[in-house]
Amino acid sequence: MDSRIARGALMSGSGSLVHDLGLVSSPAPRANLVVKGRHRDREFVLRLALLIADMIALCLALTLALVIVGGREMPVTDSLWVLVTLPAWALLLRSYGFYNNPIRRFEPTHLDDLFLHFNALVIGTLGLWLFYKALPIPRLSFTEMLLFGIFALVFSSGLRVVARRVNLSVHGPEKVFVVAPMDEVKILRRKLVHHPEYDMAVRGAILDGGGSDDELTRDLGLRYSVYLDELDSLIASHAIDHLFVQLDSGHVSQERAAELMRICHKAGIRFSIFSSAKNLFLPGVEVNHLEGMGFLSYHPPVLSRSSLLLKRALDIFISAVMLALLAPLMALIAIAIKLDSEGPVFFKQMRVGQHGKRFRLIKFRTMVPDSDHLVPELMSRSVDPGWLIIDDDPRVTKLGRFLRCTSLDELPQLWNVLKGEMSTVGPRPLSVRDDEGVSGWGRHRLDLTPGLTGHWQVLGRNNIPFEEMVDIDYAYVTNWSLWLDLKLLIRTVPVVLRRRGAI
Repeated sequence: MDSRIARGALMSGSGSLVHDLGLVSSPAPRANLVVKGRHRDREFVLRLALLIADMIALCLALTLALVIVGGREMPVTDSLWVLVTLPAWALLLRSYGFYNNPIRRFEPTHLDDLFLHFNALVIGTLGLWLFYKALPIPRLSFTEMLLFGIFALVFSSGLRVVARRVNLSVHGPEKVFVVAPMDEVKILRRKLVHHPEYDMAVRGAILDGGGSDDELTRDLGLRYSVYLDELDSLIASHAIDHLFVQLDSGHVSQERAAELMRICHKAGIRFSIFSSAKNLFLPGVEVNHLEGMGFLSYHPPVLSRSSLLLKRALDIFISAVMLALLAPLMALIAIAIKLDSEGPVFFKQMRVGQHGKRFRLIKFRTMVPDSDHLVPELMSRSVDPGWLIIDDDPRVTKLGRFLRCTSLDELPQLWNVLKGEMSTVGPRPLSVRDDEGVSGWGRHRLDLTPGLTGHWQVLGRNNIPFEEMVDIDYAYVTNWSLWLDLKLLIRTVPVVLRRRGAI
């Protein structure tokens, strides 16, 4: 294979490739690869920071609980006995994966850790009660134990976020290098830019399949060329923290990918592979092994009646409560719309719901009347050929732009949720025109009721291309759980406040 079959680059900057990437001038001896890598240092520091955060949280929680409850002669002194139990607490929390999961997973695990954290605290608190029972001081009361558990959960969650941010400020985001075709590198880079919470950034790429220098500069903003056979030296230089390789691109064989993985592991660098067949790696896929053989296992997207009933009960409760609480605000918005421009208060549009059933979606009007008639004319200006997305849409009114940025225009959809036409969480409710662009397995996205929010909202809203939105909705439907809905509802709040993906 031609050593220049792949053309690569480092993100724009100045200086030589050796200076910017830290490459050695000649390939390093294979023995030199068995060293402690920068990513391994990152992992150690992060694990240590999380451990310290948890231990501080436990000490503060018990001290505060004993002081608040009162009735002790020396509450602070009594709380110091918790220091003896810290090694046991560390082992307990480690057994729950609190120091591995945040590193091994791309997405932050704060919400996923809550239930496990609660479980660990219940067990640890019972152990702490038994420990204090054997001490020559007053035993822990039920109120003290309850307050300790609450404070420990809150303090630990907050301090763990602080620990991750401190680690990020010290080490910076993970330096990612990609071996893939240009289109895949562009997609991966866009996703990481839109999700800084993953703490990763693409620093360079070897563009498998070729590409001109003009394309590299114009489309990727990358400048320097790297040979595919120089990748070993790049890894040995510890200039990168994470290597992504597209496995089935045709230029990186399985044997070469396995060799790169071994080299990365010896150098303490993370290694990830991905496939061009994205539908095989949707969320929820399970990896199973049978005598050394690996399998990707998928469960059929079938929801039980009890699951559907539970989801509907949650929708009724949330929509009824929110409509009651937000009625005054919605009345003020309605008055403002009438004063801002001519036309009705509400915008009603036919959307495609569960199993293809159509319904009228209700929103506060944010555009001039009869704006739908201008869609064909404006499609030529859309940033996505799949649907109409314009940064400066001429149809949007002044007040409408504010309502759209703050997502206040979507409040009337709570009525759609209460009627059962929509859900609080679900696939994106598409218009009839947009729904016609979904075919094949993508039609399964409508096995569930469309949602007021969902994965598409949390992951980027209008920043997500149409085809990727279909993939995301399908993944949500095939992996639905009540906890997933609750987690998406919680994650929607900061997304809306930050106006991520809003136009």
